[in-house]
Amino acid sequence: MRLLLHIVLPLIIPIIIYVIWVYVDARRKGQNKPEWKTKSWFWSILIGLMLVATSLIYLSTLGNELGKKYQSPILKNGKIVPGYFK
Repeated sequence: MRLLLHIVLPLIIPIIIYVIWVYVDARRKGQNKPEWKTKSWFWSILIGLMLVATSLIYLSTLGNELGKKYQSPILKNGKIVPGYFK
């Protein structure tokens, strides 16, 4: 889940917004299909990479539970209980 929130979504969201904008812009200009070759993907991918870097920096510096002790995963009655902060 953390991989999805901190890496995948920040990369995908700008691309989805860009695709929606290209379709809206094509409709506004009276075209049926957008011109993908004339559009620049550079800014969309750059913004996505910046969001990934920002989320990873946040995770490494402020994303932990400050002042709490971490209980590592343990085996109870044959089942693994995941780690948690207490």
